Amino acid sequence: MEKLSFRTSDIGKISQKLWAQFHEEWRNSMVQSDWKWVTRVEKTTDETWILQHNWKTEVDIANTKFEDLPSDWKYENLEAAKVAVWLVFDKVLDWVKITPEMIEEMSEIIHNKWLERNWVAWSFEYQRVGYQQLSEEEKAKDRDQLLQAIEIVKKYSE
Repeated sequence: MEKLSFRTSDIGKISQKLWAQFHEEWRNSMVQSDWKWVTRVEKTTDETWILQHNWKTEVDIANTKFEDLPSDWKYENLEAAKVAVWLVFDKVLDWVKITPEMIEEMSEIIHNKWLERNWVAWSFEYQRVGYQQLSEEEKAKDRDQLLQAIEIVKKYSE
């Protein structure tokens, strides 16, 4: 039981390192050819953020750095990081060779967990499908999260 508790705290620490990285990677994918970000305005319920921003209840998440996001939007990145890290933590620490098939299976889990968190809050119609029905561009987002988690867990274990 002690080993699980140790690993749980490690996963939390690693996830916190990864969550800001997920947002910035996503923001980078939103840059247009003229080096401007696409606008992506979303609602927030973070009362502290709303008060600090003159009662605005919307935030342009594509044009906002991670540290300036409202807490509800930071939360989404942390949850995504936790899922990715949980999937790879034991495998990386135990030196398991992660095959392309395993990457696809774990990417599907990442997508399904994302759908569970975001179906009601926000998602586009083309994202509300099973992993196998996603476009390659959408699948790549899930794979990228997984590959980032693998790299950060590897660094952590060195």
